[in-house]
Amino acid sequence: MIFGALVILLLAIFLLSNREAVPVGFWPLGTLAELPLSVVTLVALVLGVLVGLLWHLPARMGATRRAKRAEKQIASLQAASTVKPVEIPPARPGA
Repeated sequence: MIFGALVILLLAIFLLSNREAVPVGFWPLGTLAELPLSVVTLVALVLGVLVGLLWHLPARMGATRRAKRAEKQIASLQAASTVKPVEIPPARPGA
């Protein structure tokens, strides 16, 4: 939580320090607008996070699905098992 607050503080200081306008454009279209550098940076950060999340989402969903399937399989194997689990006594000190 402290790390997140520090990152937000640094981001706020950066955004307030970079208020001058910069030309924003794409190669074939030329300059589209003049926006503050802080806005351009913030938009790029947000777009990067969104692309990263969308890239990671399918793998995360697959891992969650496999984990749920494994939990169900373990529960069914434990229910079908008639063998009592072996309890291992704690180690004796000095042994």
